[in-house]
Amino acid sequence: MHGALIGADDFFGLSAILFAVAAFAFWADTKRWGSRISGVVLAILLAMGLSNLRVIPTAAPLYDDILKYIIPFAIPLLLFKANLHRIVKESGRMLIIFGVAVAGTILGVVIGLAFMDFGADTPSFAGMFSATYIGGSLNFYSVEAARPLSDPSLMAASVAADAFVGTIFIIAVVGAPSLPFMRKWIPSPIMDAAENAGSAAHVGGGARPVIDLVHMSGAMALSLALCAVGFGLANALGAPAYAILIITALALVVANLFPKRMTALSGDMEIGMIAIYVFLAVIGAASDLRAMVASALPLVAFALIIITVHLAVVFSVGKLLKFDLAEIVVASNACGGGVATATPLAAGRGWSDLVTPAILCGTLGNATATFIGVALMRLYA
Repeated sequence: MHGALIGADDFFGLSAILFAVAAFAFWADTKRWGSRISGVVLAILLAMGLSNLRVIPTAAPLYDDILKYIIPFAIPLLLFKANLHRIVKESGRMLIIFGVAVAGTILGVVIGLAFMDFGADTPSFAGMFSATYIGGSLNFYSVEAARPLSDPSLMAASVAADAFVGTIFIIAVVGAPSLPFMRKWIPSPIMDAAENAGSAAHVGGGARPVIDLVHMSGAMALSLALCAVGFGLANALGAPAYAILIITALALVVANLFPKRMTALSGDMEIGMIAIYVFLAVIGAASDLRAMVASALPLVAFALIIITVHLAVVFSVGKLLKFDLAEIVVASNACGGGVATATPLAAGRGWSDLVTPAILCGTLGNATATFIGVALMRLYA
């Protein structure tokens, strides 16, 4: 974007802003008002405001690098303490509500296309938008590559609509637990326990994490090594899109082969959280409201229908099946927002038992969304 105060090629200036946004979000999470809104939402909104006020650009080479590398780097750091003995127990239940969330997205696409017609591009949009709200942007682009749009300019409008509505979706899901009527409608012992623990921490000031430079640098080195192996294996197998799955599997293997060492590791979770909050800042910064208003309104309407149906289905069925509100929120977020937003939501709110399910459900979405999107694309072809 031209005219931004900080140029797209200003690596240090943009980096300073992104880390400042992350720092503000972390600080806000320590305050009662901030924890109610969530640092996840604040990071996205603050960066979005800065980009649309022309302080920072909506597109930059640094953003591309962060989107490509930061999540693979963060995932092992957030999984080093995952115990496989607990994973089946923790994720088995979550997979049910995650499946409901996926079904809600598919139903949203079907209902949306019952009211809207995009002509020859209808199959492509059906596949792209179902894929992005089940997996993520990688799936969005993968489906488009399988059936390119008739006009290349439509891709920019699609990306703008996806980014804008995706941000609305994240804000809605993350903000749901703060609504009194939602807490009354769907009880949440998980949230109650986390809030009680949080209140005690606020009163007592909380314990500062132990800073051990050997542990922190070692954790970063190990994470990067797993990323190198994961991407190498994925490329060798001819399936680069599934590098995240391989990295996740490798991180779990390490965590469970050396549980005592990984449990004793300090600083790994904190570094992973910093990485993800910087990622969230980029998500917000890349949301160009002007581009959305100029050319993407029909696609915005379509995407809004999808997420509205998704939310209605997942919360209604979750209530019917007596899921905890925290489980519903994390599963919905893992489906519509992916690992990048579901993980910091669970970790930042103190729902520690939901961190691993959030990562696993989000990864499952990434693994299956392209196939689901292509299937819907062929259905409407």
